[in-house]
Amino acid sequence: MAAALAGGNGQSLPGAPEVTPRRPCIAVPTRAEELQQLLGASIDENGHLTAHVRRLEAELRRSSAELAEVRVQLRGAVHDALTDPLTGLANRRSFDLELGAVAARAGRTSPAHLVMADIDHFKRVNDTHGHDIGDEVLRIIGGVLLANVRRDSLVARVGGDEFGLLLPRASPHYTAGIASRLCELLASRPLVVRGHPQVIERITLSIGVAAWHAGESSARWFARADAALYEAKRRGRNWVALDRRQQTASEALPPEPSAAALHGATNRG
Repeated sequence: MAAALAGGNGQSLPGAPEVTPRRPCIAVPTRAEELQQLLGASIDENGHLTAHVRRLEAELRRSSAELAEVRVQLRGAVHDALTDPLTGLANRRSFDLELGAVAARAGRTSPAHLVMADIDHFKRVNDTHGHDIGDEVLRIIGGVLLANVRRDSLVARVGGDEFGLLLPRASPHYTAGIASRLCELLASRPLVVRGHPQVIERITLSIGVAAWHAGESSARWFARADAALYEAKRRGRNWVALDRRQQTASEALPPEPSAAALHGATNRG
């Protein structure tokens, strides 16, 4: 191998070794390596996003389950707030709400009637047999009332031994027939409390009926029906009294129901 040394004038000296300068080593990534790095970073990022999405989905499922439970509890609370716990009928709050709604919907072409019914001498039942039997009598009477009206009607226990029946789209003839049938049904035979054969009571009702009149408030409508109820009490109980503005409807009272009809209605109640 030839070698040379450089003299002062830049000439190579005989016998000096030839030196080749070294270049610095710089790692230059190839295009494939760049793509691989980008792909790895993208996979990592997607993995984080996927995990985040799954966490959000899990939280959403938990929130949906909690919301469903809240809805169930809310429906239960609303039902309890509008239901009489003893009879399972609508309570006074529900009755008042529906009374206003029916009055708002009613009109000349869509009549509505309110029937107020009170158990005669109910205090005597409680005093004689105790409040447990009295409660059972209330349940039975509530069931009889409910079984003898149309599905679009509302039957409510408005307090104590008093019941209210809201009959939307009910004609005077239909309403008078319902009131008369209820009185006849209960008065025609003694009431026997299940599980207590020794308890035999003849239960009767006093009933007041009032039709809704255009322009009046629900409170006024209720007051007229209640006044008719007390008129039935004044006449000796076991009576159907019509509101004074509805006296002509008394001519529409149907004939007394047959024994077969009474037996069928009793079984339904």
